[in-house]
Amino acid sequence: MTRLLDFDTPSLVSLLPREAATALRQAATMVVHGDGALIFSRGDARPGLSLVRTGAVQIGNPGIDGSFVVTSVLGPGQCFGEMTLFGNLPRTHDSVAVGQTVIDHLTPTAYAAASAAHPAINQAILGMMARRIYALLEFSDDLRRLPLIVQLAKTLLRMASAGSRGTAVQANQEAIAATLGVSRVAIGTALATLEGQGLIKRGYGRVAIPDRAALQQWVADRTMLAPIDG
Repeated sequence: MTRLLDFDTPSLVSLLPREAATALRQAATMVVHGDGALIFSRGDARPGLSLVRTGAVQIGNPGIDGSFVVTSVLGPGQCFGEMTLFGNLPRTHDSVAVGQTVIDHLTPTAYAAASAAHPAINQAILGMMARRIYALLEFSDDLRRLPLIVQLAKTLLRMASAGSRGTAVQANQEAIAATLGVSRVAIGTALATLEGQGLIKRGYGRVAIPDRAALQQWVADRTMLAPIDG
């Protein structure tokens, strides 16, 4: 599965003690969704927290050209719907199953009972939401201030998985373009420029970063702000 920008937030389950994670799942209603099934749609006001058990969920909205513009892809242990639960707000995006996907849905009543018994649940949710907001603020600032090629470099660093001699991003150009909300042609041009400077190496469905430190320094020289490691 292509990994898109997910704002680098840890999964909710990874932040919870085992007994709290078990209690959360036991309080939920498990629902199986087939590949491509619409789990929730934009504007849906039904409150509740959804926890991915297996499979994956694409979060996004239809584009003007009819395509589905993906904002993020959530995997096992990650959750969505917290704004409906805590803010009584309607959903801002569609959520669509990728492959057969099992979701644990918690109503406000079920969540309240589980979190009352295990206060660590609320603390984990707050930490996860704070990280999402933090990353969104950084991402929003990038979109306003930085040229596309610098945004791309920062995104590659964010998406990269650590390797023994370097790093690599397992994603094709279309997925990266969707992450930044630009055309595939624009991303292809920017990738070619970074490759020409020896900062990346393109492959089939992947982008290798031979020297992560070199790319980080290249970004730092062009952002005009001191980097922050969140």
